[in-house]
Amino acid sequence: MDLREKPGKVQTFLELMLRFRLIALVVMVIATVSFVATGWQEIVSLPLGSSEALGMWLAETDTAKGLWESARYIGVATIACVVMFVVFGGVRAGIASVVSAMLSFAALYVLGGAESMPLPMFGILALVAVVMFIFVKLSVACALFPFVLSWLFLSGILEIISSKFDAAASLMWGAHSAFAFACAMAFAVVAGKHLSEGAPQAGALVKSAKQLLAPVVIGSLLLVAAMTFDMGERNWVYAALQFVAVLVWFFVFFFSISSFGPWERLRAGSRRVEMKDKKKKAPAKKKK
Repeated sequence: MDLREKPGKVQTFLELMLRFRLIALVVMVIATVSFVATGWQEIVSLPLGSSEALGMWLAETDTAKGLWESARYIGVATIACVVMFVVFGGVRAGIASVVSAMLSFAALYVLGGAESMPLPMFGILALVAVVMFIFVKLSVACALFPFVLSWLFLSGILEIISSKFDAAASLMWGAHSAFAFACAMAFAVVAGKHLSEGAPQAGALVKSAKQLLAPVVIGSLLLVAAMTFDMGERNWVYAALQFVAVLVWFFVFFFSISSFGPWERLRAGSRRVEMKDKKKKAPAKKKK
């Protein structure tokens, strides 16, 4: 009788994504090159439109009460997302998600709708990501460069969905980008924790993705619903397609591509030490 615990459907799916990660990488690279070659101006319009919408929104709300009233659904969804990251991923994952989201909106605020800023800002982000990917021994460094690459792919998908529904670039893209960045950094922190405990790379990545299943799925659903209500654009088909796009991006592309990172250098040997400690001691000799 086989007493080994059989992997669930989620774990089986994630393991398949790791097995076919090269296919995901090729598909993403081809699609991203196609997006950049044929629709670079449309992709650039997404952060420009989001930064302009953010600036106008902040200018219209002078007080904290006015800010809450104009985005109460987004506020509730944000708090719920942070709580879920803490509950399922730990305190560090919650902190990483908050810091990542704040950095995303800070970048949009600095952008300020300037057409000359997106390319230099993306270039700086890509350069920092590459340097950290190669030299910095941190879990977030292993996930940052894969996120930057797959973020362009996600932006292209969201732009296609927006164009099909004639939706203008707004805070919707900014919210999706902030949430995607938060998910990626929380994933990195949780994976780093498992690696520090001695788990192998593939096992640590799969465990991390499984832990964040609920925060990513429910959080994305809450975010889309909140943005739909607060922005007054009640097109639920458009919202549902964006929800599906974010989930496919995270579990199929980002998760698969992040496995190419140098995670193994973060792995500790504590698991082997613990196994040695559990060895049975030799029985003491009986005194005559």
